[in-house]
Amino acid sequence: MAQIIYGIHPLIEALESSHLQLQEILIGTQKPHPPIQSILDLAYKRHVPVVFTTKETVEQMAHGGLHQNVVGILKEIPYVDIGEILSHWKNEGKKALLLILDGIQDPQNFGSLIRTALGCGVQGLIIPKDRAVGITPTVVKASAGAAAHLPITRVANIAATIDILKEEGIWVYGASGEVKELIHHLDLNIDLAIVIGAEGKGIRPLVKKRCDRLFSIPMKGPLSSFNASVSGGMILYEVMRQRDLLGKEKNQ
Repeated sequence: MAQIIYGIHPLIEALESSHLQLQEILIGTQKPHPPIQSILDLAYKRHVPVVFTTKETVEQMAHGGLHQNVVGILKEIPYVDIGEILSHWKNEGKKALLLILDGIQDPQNFGSLIRTALGCGVQGLIIPKDRAVGITPTVVKASAGAAAHLPITRVANIAATIDILKEEGIWVYGASGEVKELIHHLDLNIDLAIVIGAEGKGIRPLVKKRCDRLFSIPMKGPLSSFNASVSGGMILYEVMRQRDLLGKEKNQ
């Protein structure tokens, strides 16, 4: 099924991406302003066909989303396999940092997590094929175009995929609100994959058993947990903080 992305920034990011391929771009105005002209220029360089159509057609394709008079049709679903993510990590020559999302269903949460992951140096993102949101137009929009740059794999079995990561020497730590061990007590400067569970449900029991360690985020107040995308941001920032701090100490 064709994948649609819409909005000026997501389209620019898609055209600049190395792993997304656009089949066609539709423009819903006959008088392109400078940002849309930038899309036209990039489309010309990438040899992507552009069709000028009506605003109503673009609105219909975007299903009411904030399209800004531009819609793109992807040639294929932009997923990679787990081997490509592992190769991406090894080619970087840095400590592994992968993110596993075990059943995130809200597209806004997923898009925000993609954007945060890219900004915190995550080399790849792993999601399940079933009972979880995939890459949709809303997700691409919510990621502010980051979905065009972060390798994402969709696997049939998260638990089995964790076993593959362990065979590669990657430790797997899971976020679980009920455990006492706090994230800032852990050494995160290792080859690492972080697991975040579904909204309101957390990590599934079988996946939780596969984790090498579980941790929680300290919080005050009556609530039992943070929003999934907020939790992801705090966790990945703590990983980045520890690694940057250790790098500075080595350089002193």
